[in-house]
This record gives sequence, structure tokens and C-alpha cells, in this order.
Amino acid sequence: MKIDIWSDVICPFCYIGKRKLEAALEQTGIEAQIEWHSFELNPDSPRYYGVPLQELMSQLYRISPDRALEILNHEEQEARRVGLDFQWRIAKPGNTFDAHRLIHLAKHYGLLENEVKERFLRAYFTEGKDIGDPQILRALAIETGLPPQEIDGVLSSDRFADEVRTDELDARNRGIRGVPYFVFNDQASISGARDVEVFINVLREQADFLAMQTGIDAGPEPASEDDEMCKDGFCEIKK
Repeated sequence: MKIDIWSDVICPFCYIGKRKLEAALEQTGIEAQIEWHSFELNPDSPRYYGVPLQELMSQLYRISPDRALEILNHEEQEARRVGLDFQWRIAKPGNTFDAHRLIHLAKHYGLLENEVKERFLRAYFTEGKDIGDPQILRALAIETGLPPQEIDGVLSSDRFADEVRTDELDARNRGIRGVPYFVFNDQASISGARDVEVFINVLREQADFLAMQTGIDAGPEPASEDDEMCKDGFCEIKK
């Protein structure tokens, strides 16, 4: 089964949604080919804002510091429910363009695409790494097994810039305004980090669909959802 996912490496619900999809795949036993697609929540952001995440959210989304704190605490609780350690107090939000370009580089190395994505997410959400810093990205990418010379070639050029922009244009053409956004076999979609059961239903429906095409039999039903800023399982693009 093919699953296309649009997400950003500084989106908490993208990490949470990744874990929920993984749980659903494990519970159903369905094998999937996952392709990650670039989506920047704030394409115009500097490499590093230099302010705490709570203050930044208050500024960017024009909400009170108390409201920002409420949202961050909710994200922390949701992350904990799926076994993630969201250390938002030490998070260093910044520009994710180079991170996305390195994920595209990883596509040339098969399974490394998922490993690089996971490493960047953990670095930002749990370890407080400056995800906009090219040298930090370089070290993280080397950890996953990407060749240093290839990493340097990307970071010292505009290589894979077109691929990032193409992903984002595709997202706009599909009407995707926020992430995570999951597309299954180009037939069904889930918007946001929904319950594991929602993922299970869609996976089984798509498995049934594929089975019908090959003359085999299978199981249950689908689901698809809507939108919302970083709450209710969804992070919206900065307008």
C-alpha cells in the first residue's frame, strides 16, 4: 500500500500522527510504502527565532501567552499518550527548508528517508536541537547513514529546492492547508493526527480495495477529516 504524507519537522501533531499511523500498521499487519512530502508551516521564518516557543506562538498567531501555554500543554499530553517526549520548553523553532531538502536526499537511499525524518523530529521535539542550523542538520543526517559528501553538496547548494517547492505546490493544489495530511493509494485521506482506530479503518478499507482489484477478499471501513492552528491533531500553515 502507498501512503503519501505531508508534514513539517516542527509540527507536533506530525510526530504524533506518525506514531498513530505506525501503531495502526502494526495492529493491522499491513505493509506500506511511505513517502514523505515537504510542507513548511512558516516558509518565511528565519533559521532560528531566538525566542521561547510559547512566546513565538503568541507572536505568530496573535494569541495570549496563556492560550499558547494551554496549547503547548495539550500537545505535550497528546505526545505522551503515544510514547513521545515533547520537551517544548527547550524547543528551538526555525526554518525547516534545509531539513526538507535533506529528507529528499534521503529518498535516494531507500529506508533512510523514514530514518532521517524520525531523527529530525526527535532532535527538535525531544533534544532541543536547533533544526534550522545547517551544521546540526549535517550531524543528524550523518547519524542516519547519509554520506557526508552528499549532505555537504545539498547544504552548500540549492539542490532539492525544486522538489520541496513541488511538494508544497502539490499540497496547495490538493487543498491542503495544514499538516499532518495522509493520502492512501491516492484514494482516501486523513487530515490530522486522528485516533488510531481512524487509521485502522482507512488502512483496512484500502486493503479491501486493493484486494478487490486482485480478486482477493479482506475487511472494514474508512474515514477522512477536516482542518484547524496546532490543536485537535492538526497544525495549520502560517498565513
